[in-house]
Amino acid sequence: MNENRPTLLAQLAPMFGGQTENVAVEALGHILSGSPAARHALAGLLSAGGADLRRITDVRTQAAGEDGARPDLAAVDEDGSECVLIEAKFWAGLTGNQPVAYLQRLPGGQPSALLFVAPGTRLEPLWAELRRRVTESNAEIPLETEKTDDALRSAAAGGERRLILVSWTSLLDRMAAGASAAGDFRTEADIEQLRGLTVREDSEAFTPLRAEELGPDVPRRLMGLKRLVDQATDRLVRSGLANTEGLRATHTATGYVRYLWLAGAGAKWGIDYEKWGRLRDTPLWLELRGQEDAGWKSVKPLREIVQSLDSYRRSDPPGLFELGGIPVMPFDLPVGVEEDAVLDTIVQRLERIARLIGSA
Repeated sequence: MNENRPTLLAQLAPMFGGQTENVAVEALGHILSGSPAARHALAGLLSAGGADLRRITDVRTQAAGEDGARPDLAAVDEDGSECVLIEAKFWAGLTGNQPVAYLQRLPGGQPSALLFVAPGTRLEPLWAELRRRVTESNAEIPLETEKTDDALRSAAAGGERRLILVSWTSLLDRMAAGASAAGDFRTEADIEQLRGLTVREDSEAFTPLRAEELGPDVPRRLMGLKRLVDQATDRLVRSGLANTEGLRATHTATGYVRYLWLAGAGAKWGIDYEKWGRLRDTPLWLELRGQEDAGWKSVKPLREIVQSLDSYRRSDPPGLFELGGIPVMPFDLPVGVEEDAVLDTIVQRLERIARLIGSA
């Protein structure tokens, strides 16, 4: 089983023209409306944020109010009263009604909550913006922060209302644990589908900038990595283990690539931002191709190439795995050492891979 393979929902949702957030809302609504265990887990999370609600009996999507505000989800209690409004966010901005109009919609005389769900890396800037909007509004909603931790923010918002912000991970973890304890395995599977979508959105979205990311260290680092790729390639060619004749260095949409023949195998070697962001904490990756791959002039079948590198595949963590049938190898880099030491480490590994392929 390939654990790096996206879930079905994560694979399909981006195909619907920018509607990923709506897909997540409908998925969350489907889970909560159909599973008492998931609703109980939601109530437990809200209680942790200071909202001790009556039993949630149903959850509805896109429930418009008299003011025209349309929260993503609205939960009702056993008396049919709206007790929770939920806004599911990835990276879209707040609308004009959020959060003030939604807080005003909630009953102030009984426990209720406005819950925002967002990626963990967005909690701090989103919480600051939510507080700013409430404070600067003319609604005279008193806002007193009561709880702040890595995954949850909570503030009293007048009467028994609460404004709560939680990460997708925290919410889905609670729901999955509740479904598992109740033996609700179908809901547990549905939650894993939604989790896959949230993980994909979190890994691929534009996250809020930090001041240190705008300094010169980032471009200098990227230029240094490109230099390492070129220097390692040149050393491998001089050693006779690689050949780049007729092949050019290429800047791609996701990085920088050197194409080469590595002991007779086709190879694509260099910086890959996508794999770096999603699969392993390293920018440098090697892809291998066999003689059956169209456009490649490898002299060895891919099966033989992979078999020759079985020690990497069996290592922990794996040093070789397949993505869409293509073998890829992450290059874990040493930290805290000079450039020459990093280069030596890269070249030694490339040389070992080339010799293993050549001996197959």
